[in-house]
Amino acid sequence: MAENKGNLIKNSKVVKEPNYLNTLYGFLYKRKKVRSILNDQRVQNFLSLGYRNKMIEDVLEDVATNSNVLQIGCTFGNQISKTAEKIGKYGSYTISDISAEQLNFCHEQNKNQKINYLLHDARKAFNEKFDTVICLMLLHELPPISRYKVINNALEAVKKDGKVIFIDYDNPSKFNLLRIILKPFNRLFFPLTESLQLTGIQAYAQKSTHFLWYKKNYGAKMFQKIVAVRRISEDKKPQVKPSFY
Repeated sequence: MAENKGNLIKNSKVVKEPNYLNTLYGFLYKRKKVRSILNDQRVQNFLSLGYRNKMIEDVLEDVATNSNVLQIGCTFGNQISKTAEKIGKYGSYTISDISAEQLNFCHEQNKNQKINYLLHDARKAFNEKFDTVICLMLLHELPPISRYKVINNALEAVKKDGKVIFIDYDNPSKFNLLRIILKPFNRLFFPLTESLQLTGIQAYAQKSTHFLWYKKNYGAKMFQKIVAVRRISEDKKPQVKPSFY
């Protein structure tokens, strides 16, 4: 990829949107009115049961100012603008998405931010290494094979001592009564979510022992934050830490 200059939409070879993107999620990403509604931060907070702002705060805690950051997948709401502000003018922020339409929408919403946009299929490897990679509420939309590729490409895209931040659905606790509502909702609108809930993010990692894994839950395991930190020395294999909170 060329030198970062900000607010440039770049192409990474030939990118073809997968069929499931339009079949399953066309109602979200292909309708301008729906995109505008979803881009309201209040709507994002409602859909995340009030946890969206906290999730964004937790992401920003793991993003260093002046660092080199990749985000896989555009997001709605104010997460992108807040991340760009945290990175600052001396850092680099690249947003990758398989949809040119989503990248253009994101570009329109963040014209005043220093952001690079990369049209890229994250099922294929990235050409650069980054200090931090962000993957926010994307994995539950992917089929398991695509999810495996995206997770491992995200992990391969970080430098030694770099980190990958995953935030997505978890498998709700049996004491969480909201799971009764969420399960049919996801089966209707996000039918691939259950495969993520049953398997877990770390289980997809091909080189799991090359990373330190940290986990935090929101809302009685309704959502999860996973941070995978690449170890400086891959010869050592420390035990996985269950939580850093």
